Amino acid sequence: METIKNIHFIGIGGIGMSGIAEIMKNLGYKITGSDQKNNSNILRLKNLGIKIFIGHNPKNIFNASLVVYSSAISKDNCEIKKAIKLNIPVIGRSEMLKELMRMKSTITVAGSHGKTTTVSLIAQILDKAKLDPTVINGGIINTYGSNTKLGKSNLMLVETDESDGSFSHLPSFGGVITSIDNEHVDFYGSKEKLLESFHSYIKNISPFGFLAVSEKDKNIKQIIKNYKSLNIYKYGFSETCDVKAKIIKEKKDGIIFDVEIKNPNKKRLYIKGIDFPFLGYHNIENALAAISVCLNFKININIIKSSLESFQGVKRRLTKIYDNKNIIFYDDYAHHPTEIIETINALSSNKGRLIVVIQPHRYSRLRDNYNSYIKALKGADISLILPIFEAGEKKIKGISSFNLVKDINKKKCSNTFYISSFEKVKSKLNKILKPNDVVIFMGAGSISSFCNDFAKDLTSIGVNNE
Repeated sequence: METIKNIHFIGIGGIGMSGIAEIMKNLGYKITGSDQKNNSNILRLKNLGIKIFIGHNPKNIFNASLVVYSSAISKDNCEIKKAIKLNIPVIGRSEMLKELMRMKSTITVAGSHGKTTTVSLIAQILDKAKLDPTVINGGIINTYGSNTKLGKSNLMLVETDESDGSFSHLPSFGGVITSIDNEHVDFYGSKEKLLESFHSYIKNISPFGFLAVSEKDKNIKQIIKNYKSLNIYKYGFSETCDVKAKIIKEKKDGIIFDVEIKNPNKKRLYIKGIDFPFLGYHNIENALAAISVCLNFKININIIKSSLESFQGVKRRLTKIYDNKNIIFYDDYAHHPTEIIETINALSSNKGRLIVVIQPHRYSRLRDNYNSYIKALKGADISLILPIFEAGEKKIKGISSFNLVKDINKKKCSNTFYISSFEKVKSKLNKILKPNDVVIFMGAGSISSFCNDFAKDLTSIGVNNE
């Protein structure tokens, strides 16, 4: 039997695929890949010495002993067809991840929102405690400069992907469910089937392991009733929580809070005065999830506290990209109404106007959450809405950013404008920006590249910086 030496990744530019490719490269495998266009993930991998082809071509797999494809890649892809013809093994990303996980004791983080930050926080604490996990994340961890790290220990930390149901088949020692929202229903077909996938996820957690869950989420509450024998940590803000945040004080650039930890048959533990350098109650929840996980490894609470206080964040999670004392720009990944509300709320104490520039992501997501989008933007003083980022989807009749703006303005929820291009966004901001304004650029598509380029060239903004 031929040993696998050369692995080819189709769709290598995706955040999940790039992470696995980097790990396998660090394990000593020869890696190649292909994608339709360049992006920051591809540039990072090229800098590591990985050969990447732009465009799909059967010739790209000439030396491969295994081909791995992204869930975004069609089975009709010419490289997949060529691999099958040559009898080269072909597996999906989730299968590759499962094989990688077999080598490690794995903690997985699942849920509709907050996964990336939660994984990053857990990684920070485990690193500080010298446990050195292997990490595969859904966003760039600022301390790593990457979404992945090959650790020396037997621990592995993975952000799961619910979009294609693959997360429900991953074996884990420990798990986290941050939330269960109306996401990816287009794939599952119904909310019931979505919930079934989380049941499957829990069933794949070791009976000797643990599960940390958000206490406030109604869907999670309903699901965990069925798993009384599993070691479950509930985190949040209520008295029923095992890991509870209290005495919360908001600052300009962060939050100070205490944590009370219930210890069965022992005295309660307290972590007092955590000076957390990030905004928003949703980030407190992410921190509580991380604490819940790390308690299972008996990590000293002082290490936990110092890790949270020194956390440098994740790229595109309320990332401040410009601050001239008069105007502040943030880049944020929020693209679901729940995330939009949390991000807006996190910045609501600002003394100036809150301006949201948003690029909706996928026709199906807007269709499935249409009224929630309308409500989500209530907290903004001004909203500028760009055309939908299609992400490979076909148009859905009646679902458009233009119609969304029309319906928002009918309800007089906010001062909302449809803006047909990035250039027109720039022009609009030039006209309306005032001192003390905060601008949040939101979305999972191309808006991040635009706002970061815009921030580099703010001399074009006609605002007095004095």
